[in-house]
Formats: sequence, C-alpha cells, structure tokens
Amino acid sequence: MTSTGKPLKILIVTQFYHPDVTACAFRMHETAQLLSKMGCEVSVVAGVPHKGTVEGTGINDGNVKVTRVDMVKYTGGGKWNYILHYLSFMWNAIKAGSALEGPFDVVWASSPPLFTGIAGQIIASKKNARFCLDIRDIWPESAVVAGQLSADSPMFKAAKMVEKWLYGKANLITCVSKPMAEYIKGICGKTPEVIYNAVPASMVSDAVVPVETSPEPLTILYVGNMGRVQNLPLVAEAAKILAEKGEKRIKFKLVGDGAVKAEFVKLVNDYKLNNVEIGDLVSKETAIDMVKHSHALMLHLKDDGTMAKTIPSKLFDYMAAGRPILYGLQGEACEILGTDEGNLAYNADDATSLASQAEYLLANYNELAQKAAANHTKLKERFLRDKMVEKLLTAISN
Repeated sequence: MTSTGKPLKILIVTQFYHPDVTACAFRMHETAQLLSKMGCEVSVVAGVPHKGTVEGTGINDGNVKVTRVDMVKYTGGGKWNYILHYLSFMWNAIKAGSALEGPFDVVWASSPPLFTGIAGQIIASKKNARFCLDIRDIWPESAVVAGQLSADSPMFKAAKMVEKWLYGKANLITCVSKPMAEYIKGICGKTPEVIYNAVPASMVSDAVVPVETSPEPLTILYVGNMGRVQNLPLVAEAAKILAEKGEKRIKFKLVGDGAVKAEFVKLVNDYKLNNVEIGDLVSKETAIDMVKHSHALMLHLKDDGTMAKTIPSKLFDYMAAGRPILYGLQGEACEILGTDEGNLAYNADDATSLASQAEYLLANYNELAQKAAANHTKLKERFLRDKMVEKLLTAISN
C-alpha cells in the first residue's frame, strides 16, 4: 500500500519471463504473482517467450498485466547478433512501457542484460516513478566469463560506464547475494537490498521424500542451464576417471539445454561413457519433482572471481529436496552449503576432485543422506520466495 492507502502500482521490466525457462524468468514471474497476492497492482513488460521454453507449458498470469514485445532473434551469430538481440528488446520495451496507461509508483527492472536496466530507467523517468534496479549477475563481467565479450574490447568499457550510470540513477538496488551487494556498494556507495532467488513455499514439501537406502547405481543429478560458466566438461572427465577405474555404481545424469550441450554430448560420445545420461529441458515444476526424488545433486561454476559473487538459483531448488549436494562453488553459495554435513565440496576445475567426492558419497550415502535433510530445513527457514518478496515490498514501499 502507498501512504494514501491505495495499492502500490509496480511495473516490472524483464527480458525473460514465464514461460521462458531461465532463472530470471522464474524470479520475475513468481515475484509478480506474489506481489499481486499481497495487494499490489502489477504490470510487466517482457520479451516474447524465447529462451528454453517447454512445449505444453501454459501461460496464466492471473491479475498480473503482461505486455509482450518482439526482439531480434539471437541465433548465436557473433557478438553483434548478441547485442542487437538485447538492444531490440530495450527499444521495444521503452515504447511499450511508455505507452501503458496510468502512473506507476515503482519500476523494477532486472539485469543482465544492462539494456533492460536502461529501458527501466527511461520508463521510470517518463512515468515519474521510482526506479529500482535488480542485479542478478555482475554484467559485463559475467558476459566475459561466458565468452560473449572480451574484457579488453571497447564494448566492455562502454558497458562498464553504463553499469555505473545505472547504479547512480537507481533509487533502490536489489541483488541476489551479499558479495554482490558489497561489490555494487564499492562502485556507487549505495547499499543494495539482498533478495535471494529462493523457492516459492507452494513448491516446497512439508517433509523430505524418503531416501532410497544404498542405491545402485547412485545417480548424481544436474538440472539446469548448460552454458560455458557451468563447465560441463568437468563432469565428463570425472565420469571418464570413474569408468577407467571400473566403477559402475555411480552415474551422472544431466537434464537441460544451453549453448554447450551439443559439445558436451559429443564429448560423452567420444569417451564412450555409459555412466552419463543426458536429458532434455523440463519445466520448473518437473525439475523440482526430479530433484525431490533424486539420490544426490551436483552443481558448480567456473572458478572465477565474478562467479564467486553470485549464488546459482538452482542451489535453492536443490536445497528443497533435502538431498546430498556435491558442489564446486565459492563465496556465499559455498557458505550456505558448507555448514551442513550432508553436502560435499569439490574443486570446480579438477575432475579428480569431483570423482573422489562421488566415490565418498557412494561409500557413505546412507549417513550423508540423513544429514542432508538439513538443507530442506534451512531453505524453509531462510530462503522462501514468499519471504523474499515481503522484504522486496517493504524496501520499495519505503
């Protein structure tokens, strides 16, 4: 509510939105729905579904008013195709947002890409609304890690200037981790609100699904994006190490899609690995169900200073399962998982480390599976989307 007792009017600007299958799409769609249930009038300007959509996924936006805009399709045709893809959304979002009727109290725009932030700032200025900038990844550094930009290019330097300008223009900044908040504060002097990615309470079971005792094969599941920062060749190398040792009781299962999936499939085939299974993209609801019934879960990011500032959104989905999590992470993500004895850390750049921890998990599975139930408890206490949205609403109301 505003100070006059009227519903808070919020416009969300996001390139990715349901039914896109991305962390951003989940974050913005679930947040919009919860804000609406909390009494806000929520509108969204989003791109047409274009990122990993799953056939058969219906669109039900309820009371949230969603305006879709077209953009140049990204075909993987080099950096200019990449930039035009983002720029086209920015221009069309500005036009669509400016044309919406009525005033808004707050415009909440989510980056990356930074172009979404620019669109949000311009719309907020036109609508005389407060501008809230949401940062999910440090950009353009994350684009460098993903191989989309070069750190010594003029485009990177220009993006850094835009980044600083956006931070300065924002009335409020939200982000997804404490290290990210510290980084942003160091640039602009403003202290962001940390709004973790989290999981909606409606997707979290009251109790952990009972574990299978001493499963054979022990299947270690990864569900999510198959991009360059996920460093999937590490999994193939670890599986190769186990196969060469004759270890047939451990299996890696990877489900999803992304820029390097074809390369990963080729590597698995070249190594003739029978201990790796690869599945197609699934909806978030299906993914949550898969992790709930898994034996164990796995995730890692490239060992890079930029990636250490973020927390993979799937970490929270994994915690909801209450299963052992093998992880190669740094920063706050490592702190969250490292305090529970049911989880096992490995070096994200060392396949031998992953293979060794997989063997340790097999040898001690029953004990580790019981201890890993603490992940489920911690998620319900600290990382529910509902609580995060309440925090967001308080911040933008003030």
